[in-house]
Amino acid sequence: MALELIVNLLLIAGGIFCFVNVSTTMPHSAVNELGAEQWPQAILVLMLIALAFNVIRFFKINKKEDIKAGFQDFFPAIGRFVKSKLFLGMVLVVVMALMYEPVGFMLTCLLFLFAYGLLLGQRNIPMLILSSVIITIILYIGFAVFLGVLLPRGQILPLRNFALFVESLVPRF
Repeated sequence: MALELIVNLLLIAGGIFCFVNVSTTMPHSAVNELGAEQWPQAILVLMLIALAFNVIRFFKINKKEDIKAGFQDFFPAIGRFVKSKLFLGMVLVVVMALMYEPVGFMLTCLLFLFAYGLLLGQRNIPMLILSSVIITIILYIGFAVFLGVLLPRGQILPLRNFALFVESLVPRF
């Protein structure tokens, strides 16, 4: 409960910082047009309104005693969160993001899908491997072939050569 309030307040502070940063660093457009600096500011204003509404709702829904008890349980709740599957899933996403460029899309996606399947409780390993391979192929075809997105090939030579080999097999549209 306390974590929700703290995250909302931190997001408000970060949103205000970003709003000010955009207004001071982006070049200003003409008065009669919507420039590049105004779109992020509009989105930030909407986000700040939603966060302020969420903070107000937090205080309306929760009693003072419950809020106080929530702050007393704050550090034990962090320990429980770090041990949860949700946190482990977040760590997997961060590891995938760090592996993406050096290892390449194919192996990173395959390993991520396999690890996330294990995290979600899939214990049929052959089925998990097969589904990870199929989903990786579908994602590769969708992004690289149909959308024309250049996916990272990796910086490790054997993985890069494998990615180039696979790219040579798939026709471009």
